[in-house]
Amino acid sequence: MKLWRYIGRAFTNHWNLLGLLGGVAFSVLSGKPEVGLPLVAAAEMAWLGFVGTHPKFQKFVDTTEFRDKQQQNSAASEQRMRRMFSALPRGAQVRYQNLMTQCQELRQITEQFQAAQGAETADGPLADMRLSGLDKLMWLFLKLLYTEHSLNRFFETTAVDQIQRDLKDVTQRLERERDRPSGPQRDRIIATLEDNQRTCQLRLQNFEQARDSFELVKAEQQRLESRIRSLAEMGISRGDPAGFSTQVDNVAGSIAETEKTLEDLQFVTGFSAEDEAVPEIIPRATVRH
Repeated sequence: MKLWRYIGRAFTNHWNLLGLLGGVAFSVLSGKPEVGLPLVAAAEMAWLGFVGTHPKFQKFVDTTEFRDKQQQNSAASEQRMRRMFSALPRGAQVRYQNLMTQCQELRQITEQFQAAQGAETADGPLADMRLSGLDKLMWLFLKLLYTEHSLNRFFETTAVDQIQRDLKDVTQRLERERDRPSGPQRDRIIATLEDNQRTCQLRLQNFEQARDSFELVKAEQQRLESRIRSLAEMGISRGDPAGFSTQVDNVAGSIAETEKTLEDLQFVTGFSAEDEAVPEIIPRATVRH
């Protein structure tokens, strides 16, 4: 129940705990705890009832918990990003770093341009919007690189011919068992073979899905890389935030199907719908002039 959550947060508030402990200590030291302790308990109940049900306090709790959850998700995404990058082959790492370097260099050009035009600060809402948009696209680009790497490893360790042979063998055994006289032992064997058959069919389906998605992943890498470079170059002009945001949304919308493909390849990559938080990728530090 949400109300008990708010009351619990009101109770664990450090000012409340400090006042509660102070009241208990004073009651004990006063020599009349039978009088002081009930008063402290009554005051505590009144405090919890008032604060725990107050809309402003409830809003504060909701905001704080949302911020904490966002920070936890961001930290988890940063760890996942580092693990994914370190797992990539050297060529893919260089490709990713080169694209990141270009985004940083174009950001420096933008800051210098804005300073030359007399802007008070090179950073601001427009810069934050641009960088957050590029973060989102760079994150997806890294996931595409990692997906290609994971698919290559999957193909190296998975032989479709062996899967097909296993499926054929278990299907033939299943047909032979079904021709045998009925009995408990036969039924258990058939149930085991049917489960094995479904597993082989799923493995074959996964392989075909991975094979069909491989070229799409590589093509989307190239397209997204070009679009990121294009969007980064837009930072040279002072365009409006709405225009840049629209460009980013258009790119994100055009690759929504690719993100769905990444979710479908979870059996290879480990990606899931929970991988939503985007880590901060492009450094926010202001360049000194």
